[in-house]
Amino acid sequence: MDLLTLLLLMFWYILPAYAANGLAVIFGRGNQFNAPLDLGKNFIDGKRIFGEGKTVRGFVGGVATGTAAGVAQSIAGETLGAPILLFSPQSAFLMIVVSTLSPENVVYLVTINALLFTPIYFALLGYPSTIKEVIFPSIIKGFLLSLGALTGDLIGSFIKRRLNISRGYPAPGLDQLDFVAGAIILSSIIYVPPFELILTAVIITPLVHLAANIVGYALHLKKEPW
Repeated sequence: MDLLTLLLLMFWYILPAYAANGLAVIFGRGNQFNAPLDLGKNFIDGKRIFGEGKTVRGFVGGVATGTAAGVAQSIAGETLGAPILLFSPQSAFLMIVVSTLSPENVVYLVTINALLFTPIYFALLGYPSTIKEVIFPSIIKGFLLSLGALTGDLIGSFIKRRLNISRGYPAPGLDQLDFVAGAIILSSIIYVPPFELILTAVIITPLVHLAANIVGYALHLKKEPW
């Protein structure tokens, strides 16, 4: 699988988690009808459980937005995924080879690939056989990715409070990857993505996270550019 395809598939797979984590910040702004998730309570160590930055509205809004992204992906996957794959350069080359051997097989190949996209087909295109679930995502996977992302973010905040890292102060690595880890772990209930997608997400997400935070800071959506 070439690098560009890998990056596109990674972003497509993790999109609901990105949407949930990014938009939770926007939904969490303001105080009206927006209680902190920990209700202002302290843990047994006397420190806040999550802190003021994790709110009910931010959590619910983030999960809802991420799930909506999953719904959009599911619709787009059914309407656009098949044509894009079917007429990819690899598939076109495959059709040329088959048509050279036997022209009547082209119709058969197009029909079978469009309807089934079997593991053999994906293997011929150079994709892992499990990639079908990435290209044609389910709505429930979008929900699990979103819920997992914000749950992972909560766990990250919980750890930061235990380490006396105040709200807004950076925790390199934890800040960038807690939501990705949560998303992948929870969504693995129904689907475990290929290892190369997970590795790519781990490598790319810190860069995406930093860029998004800088933009959010410039738009006055965040108080810190990290």
